[in-house]
Amino acid sequence: MKVLFLDFDGVLNSERYVRCCDSFGVIIDPERMMLLRHIIDMTGARIVLTTSWREHWDRDELLCDETGKQINKIFESSGLEIFDKTPKLGREREKEISAWLYGRADVEAFAVLDDAFLSADFMRDNFVRTSNFRNGLDEEAAVKTINILNNAVNGLTEV
Repeated sequence: MKVLFLDFDGVLNSERYVRCCDSFGVIIDPERMMLLRHIIDMTGARIVLTTSWREHWDRDELLCDETGKQINKIFESSGLEIFDKTPKLGREREKEISAWLYGRADVEAFAVLDDAFLSADFMRDNFVRTSNFRNGLDEEAAVKTINILNNAVNGLTEV
C-alpha cells in the first residue's frame, strides 16, 4: 500500500484562496484538490490525514462532527476518499506519522505533503514541502510527490 500523509492548511488551501472565499469552516481550493486527485490517480496512494482538521474526522461517518462531514463531502465530490488519520500525540507530526507507520508491513511507499518543515531523518526522502501558506500545493510539489510514491528514479511525471 502507498500512503500519502496529508496536511490541509498551506497544501489544499492558500492565503490567496482563503481571502477570496471570505467564509468560515473548511476552505479547500478546488484547484489544489485537482492536483491532489492527480497524485492519487497516478499513484493509487491512500490518504492519511495529518492536518489539525483530522480531529473533526473519523472513518465512521457517525463519529464525524459537522466539520468532519464537510471534509468528507469535499473529498467525495472530488472522487477522493480518506483512508485514516494519524494519532494525536501533541504537536509533532513526525512522531504521529512514525506511530501510524509502526508495525505496518503493508506500507510499500509513503510521502508526506505539508507546508511546515518536518525534520525527522526517517522521512527526509519522503517529505514534500509546499511553497508556503501563500500558495499551497503546486505542480512541482505534485510531481515530487508522485515520484516519491512511485519510486521514480529518472524523469518527471507530467501534471
